[in-house]
Amino acid sequence: MSSSTEIFVSNSQLELPTIQESQEANLEDVRQLGAPQDGASPAILFGNGYAYRHDWGFKKGQHILPLNWGLITPNSLVFVAIGEGVSPNTTAGKKIGEARYTLHNVSPQNGVVKIWVNIEWEHSLIRLYADYFVFNP
Repeated sequence: MSSSTEIFVSNSQLELPTIQESQEANLEDVRQLGAPQDGASPAILFGNGYAYRHDWGFKKGQHILPLNWGLITPNSLVFVAIGEGVSPNTTAGKKIGEARYTLHNVSPQNGVVKIWVNIEWEHSLIRLYADYFVFNP
């Protein structure tokens, strides 16, 4: 006698209150990796790599944040790091404060990359910076 095993497959559906806010990438701040000032050879990367830091402004709680960026495709490899931004601008960097910043998902699509973030903080809104590394093979 043979036995069968049922496998249940599901996909996650976001069922909590979230806020979506779409913004444009500032193309003046995007730099292509392998450029002479980076000291890296394009031969190291077998494709095109880009790095960009985006200021999402003051936030707290859960957010889905779509960044419109024409070079993104569903095949893009997108790596994101988030953290508390240091004022007055993105060149001042990020810091580790008391708030907990969590990146849950990164979803590259045609012309946009969406991230799902959570900022655990019960006080006033605090600044969110996201660093994007995009590699298009």
